[in-house]
Amino acid sequence: MKYSLFVFLFLLTNAFVFAQSETPRRRDFNIGTFTGIGGASLMPIPTLDVRYKGTTLRIAPGYKYNGVGVTQELFPFSKTFYNIYWLASVYYVRGTESKHANATTDFNAYSLLGGLKYYMGTRFFSELQLGAEYREKSTPGYASTNNVSPYFEFGIGINLFRNYPKKVTTIGGGE
Repeated sequence: MKYSLFVFLFLLTNAFVFAQSETPRRRDFNIGTFTGIGGASLMPIPTLDVRYKGTTLRIAPGYKYNGVGVTQELFPFSKTFYNIYWLASVYYVRGTESKHANATTDFNAYSLLGGLKYYMGTRFFSELQLGAEYREKSTPGYASTNNVSPYFEFGIGINLFRNYPKKVTTIGGGE
């Protein structure tokens, strides 16, 4: 009797473990906003994100800069952490800075980043990425400069639709 109860509990536990390892279906299309530092965004001005099947187009308007970027979700971090994805991103930002008394500096920045995206809760997500940035600067009357430097992005966003739609359950076993 004890042996059959043990086998029954083992099989029942196995079924629950399998059910918990099934990853929920993610929404294919979403619209959201993102704010943070680095990448194409500068806090507190948010960006506009449009995501379709893991590819996000990020449009970053600003007061003295404008940016655009593409982020690709590569694959989940692991089967258990299905809501964390490896990322690769490319951004372009163009803007002006006031470094000299009577002149403004125009800049173009290109960045290549990689990191993680974490979907938390129903609509929120966070990104942390590291990489490199190439920046060209030109000021009238001064020599143009360019440099490559380490770069990062960190921020939090919110989506209009739920990240993972509610699971539909039926009562009575009907489909």
